Amino acid sequence: MGCLSCTWTFVKIFLLCAIITFLPGLPPHAEFKEYSVVRPKALDAELLLRRHLDKAERIFDGQITGPEAFAVYNGAVYTGIDGGFVVQIDEGEIKPVVKFGENCEDITEEHICGRPLGLKFDAAGNLYVADAYYGIFKYNIQKAEKTLLVGVDEEIEGKKSKFINDLAVAKDGTVYFTVTTTTFPLFDALYALLSPGDGRVVKYDPRSKKATVLAEGLLLPNGIALSKNEDFLVFSETAAARVMRLDLKGNNKGTVSILAEGLPGLPDNIRFDGQDGFFVALVASADESHPALPVTLAPFPNIRKFLARVLYLLEMPFIQIHKLYPNYFTRRAIHSIGHFSVTQPLLGDHVTILHLDSKGDITDALVGRDGSVSHISDMIVSGDYILLGSPYNNYIGRVPRPNAPHHVTIKNVRFESAEEVDESAARKAAEEAQAVRAREEQARKAAEAASKAKKAAEEAANRKAAEEAARLKKEAESAAQKAAQEAKAKLAAEEAKKRAAEEAQARKLAEEARAKKAAEEARAKKAAEEARAKKIAEESAKKAAEEARLKNAAEDAAKKAAKEAKAKKAAEESAKRAAEEAKAKKLAQEAQFAKETKARKAAGEL
Repeated sequence: MGCLSCTWTFVKIFLLCAIITFLPGLPPHAEFKEYSVVRPKALDAELLLRRHLDKAERIFDGQITGPEAFAVYNGAVYTGIDGGFVVQIDEGEIKPVVKFGENCEDITEEHICGRPLGLKFDAAGNLYVADAYYGIFKYNIQKAEKTLLVGVDEEIEGKKSKFINDLAVAKDGTVYFTVTTTTFPLFDALYALLSPGDGRVVKYDPRSKKATVLAEGLLLPNGIALSKNEDFLVFSETAAARVMRLDLKGNNKGTVSILAEGLPGLPDNIRFDGQDGFFVALVASADESHPALPVTLAPFPNIRKFLARVLYLLEMPFIQIHKLYPNYFTRRAIHSIGHFSVTQPLLGDHVTILHLDSKGDITDALVGRDGSVSHISDMIVSGDYILLGSPYNNYIGRVPRPNAPHHVTIKNVRFESAEEVDESAARKAAEEAQAVRAREEQARKAAEAASKAKKAAEEAANRKAAEEAARLKKEAESAAQKAAQEAKAKLAAEEAKKRAAEEAQARKLAEEARAKKAAEEARAKKAAEEARAKKIAEESAKKAAEEARLKNAAEDAAKKAAKEAKAKKAAEESAKRAAEEAKAKKLAQEAQFAKETKARKAAGEL
């Protein structure tokens, strides 16, 4: 019973997930493609011992939020923070410099106040800023003049730059910048993380004031940096855990190739080291045993589509409520659900900065594992320190720069000749070199011992796991057999119940069919009777109409006969009058004739 109930629950969950995944038209509207990347590999044991980022100092703790990237000019450090400001850090103070967005209430209106990310200075001291919500700006610090070079609403080869991330400025003023996605803004960038593949690298020409696409179809491009001779640039593909190379000159101009892949984490900002290499900050660490989420989900587009749609279904009620009743809580929910910041708990506390040479080989690393600083997105050398930035932290991390001069207090001084100084320096260098070799040997032995211990522990764990697996397998088989028997009995009962229900349903359907047939026959009989009555009524009406017509005809004939009789009578009367008149006339004529005869007779007698 319980097994079938669990199965039915699983089936319902599966159907719900399938509906969410494959229902047409459900946002977010993005293309979820399968892509293949090399899984992250762990750092060498020797590099893992470079724990230079442990015991990091937190400066401006609680006074600054989200220092994502850095730039230095005339000894002062500049960074962009939450709220839309670019600030200057100099002599222990934070000073606002410029803001490209509008005034806003808080971080939930980030799209209004703006979010400056990448920053670079040119040789003339102009500050170039990539604001994720507004575009690429050039700012003259001396004159406090800002110029918009490329806006996020400007269409470049048919698409808008919804999320501009980082930039690099060439000596001639050409700006190269990354567009992380052309589909989603920063506050919905988590959707882009689940559907990468529409990122770009774009070139802005200050002479023609036009932007052209150099590379597209990229997997969340992020940090970008130019080489020493500006003959190529490198940029990070965060979702693929790799750094790419784009040639700007030579026979391979326009070619995009992989510089380094399978990195032990997700790369963020990239910084040229001033020679022939690059520093790459990993915002999240990963290895073969603990791969990063975008790399793990790369071959599974439908899972990523399902997760994106679930996020949207979580966000949609808050969007609708906010349209009817705008308030802080719904605004906060809408901002948080799709924002990169919700991934912070998945990033871990391990921090790593890699050094790559021009061939893409990892030549050095700075590692931190004590949690004193986390989620590093950028680093910069400032004096004797390295400053560490992150979009998630409310402080700036700081560690001493490797090989930086130590600050000591001099208690006494004596004069030494040049030879003595050289000998002393040589002895000191030899002692330091010997100490370094001793530490390296100690680290190697410790790594070998740790490897052996790990191997032994794994073997013991494997043996124990095998025994436990055998026991669990036996218990599972027994439970499965019992569950199968119970399921069989339950299935038989359910089948009997199902058959009874089917028979009852069949009887019900037969009764309904008989009732339906009787009703149809009654309706047919009634219709036939109504038709006969109608026919009789029509015939009666027809007969009455014929009789009325004959009656009318008889009446018309009678009227005509009466009229003719009247006319005949009038004619007869007229003839009678004429006869009488003729008779009277004749009588008159006869009387006249008699009179005249009489008169002639009388005249004759005379």
